[in-house]
Amino acid sequence: MAKCSTLDYVRFRVRLFAPRKNEDEGTIVEVQKRRGDTISFLRDCRAILNAAEGDGVDDAPSEAVPIHIDFGMAMAGDQTMQEESEEDILAEAIQSAVELVGREELDLNVMAFESLVALVDPLKTMPDIALNACKTIVANDSKDKSASEIRGAIAALLRNGSLHDDEGDAIISDFNETLKNLALCLLSKTFANMLNKRCLETAIQDNSEWFLDTLIPSLVDAVKNAKDRPHDALYASDCLSNLLRASKDLLKRADEENALSALEEAKAFGSTHHKSLANATEKGITMLESYS
Repeated sequence: MAKCSTLDYVRFRVRLFAPRKNEDEGTIVEVQKRRGDTISFLRDCRAILNAAEGDGVDDAPSEAVPIHIDFGMAMAGDQTMQEESEEDILAEAIQSAVELVGREELDLNVMAFESLVALVDPLKTMPDIALNACKTIVANDSKDKSASEIRGAIAALLRNGSLHDDEGDAIISDFNETLKNLALCLLSKTFANMLNKRCLETAIQDNSEWFLDTLIPSLVDAVKNAKDRPHDALYASDCLSNLLRASKDLLKRADEENALSALEEAKAFGSTHHKSLANATEKGITMLESYS
């Protein structure tokens, strides 16, 4: 029996049974959902059953299509109003997330991070708003307490694995695992978007202490824990790859934290257990090998 967990927080079990003596040769495959979204489970279940039947799995990523609609019809005189509206939308969304992060209820904490992950994703939010959200989250702005609180929550999750002093029963543990994974997903999408728009290096320079002393050690620790938390290691590897491309100072700091050996071990594990993880480590390994 295999116990499986996906990036969509779906958990299921796969069991293999031998056929009866009077039946044709083959193996009976049972996939049993334990937790999570039904639609996501059905997609994964179909992929497993197709592979069991010898149909193979399509490794080619599907083309990402934005779910927002940009009509591009704003008149020149409406530009100021449009920009103010986007600023208001972003400020309201950030503030709402901060309020939920500060609550004691773990399900509300999860909702907050899910909303932030969607907010920084240019395929789910208007691209300008998504980029400004990324900048806001990592910016070192002493006047913006909201961004500081979000970074504080991310740091707590990466270092301690929780936002609150929770006693670790099974349900609370599941929530905390989900929250940490969402925090890493948020960072991964944020850094990828900013690197693509060529503004990540500036953000690192403006807030170097947070990146050097908090993020890099925490990300390397997440990669080192790849065997127990491969989905966390996947996002942490993505983060490291983008950060190391943007800053030589972070490259040096990662080398001091033995990031190369951590990524190599994660790649070795991923090559047999988690293909996406193995792929995510390659850029970081290349950069660290060149640095060393």
